[in-house]
Amino acid sequence: MVDKELLEILGELSESDLRRLQFLIDNKLNEKVDKNKVSYRKKNIKCGKESCQSCPHGPYWYAEWSEGGVRKSKYLGKNIDSNAK
Repeated sequence: MVDKELLEILGELSESDLRRLQFLIDNKLNEKVDKNKVSYRKKNIKCGKESCQSCPHGPYWYAEWSEGGVRKSKYLGKNIDSNAK
């Protein structure tokens, strides 16, 4: 059963922190990703709006890895601290 204190802490996390936590949980549950082969990088992303005058947006952090021969990536947020890697 999930502890009430843990739920309170989760409620205080930012969306970016929750995404990083979700990524870590997914990796732990799936065990398909070789932790030594996950790389982190910043990407500037185009929004696709023709009228946008500030493209590309970002940089945004992504985790990237190969799983079953397929390259995958996961959005981690606009900011990521070095301890989250």
